[in-house]
Amino acid sequence: MRILFSIKWPLRALNRGPKGYQFEIDWEKLLEIYPFLNHANLCKPRFSVNQKLPKKKKLSPAEQAKLYRKLLDSGKVKNKAALAQKFGVSRAWVTKVLS
Repeated sequence: MRILFSIKWPLRALNRGPKGYQFEIDWEKLLEIYPFLNHANLCKPRFSVNQKLPKKKKLSPAEQAKLYRKLLDSGKVKNKAALAQKFGVSRAWVTKVLS
């Protein structure tokens, strides 16, 4: 059995930096709303869940070919199909890059 409930969190936006918005929970107001949380700390800054993820470096086709060939030769992947599945690309792309 699941019990769902909602809670209002009094938040303050402190600043927006390279990691996204930084929020601070206003614990004093929270304690006024929900007195049973009297054991809570007064200040806990948190980063936004909407912060940008770091961009992955895209490999050139030549670098991809080198990586694919290395994985195939070492035996870490069985074939081109397994290689395509590992990197989330099509088998045709793997064949094109390797040729």
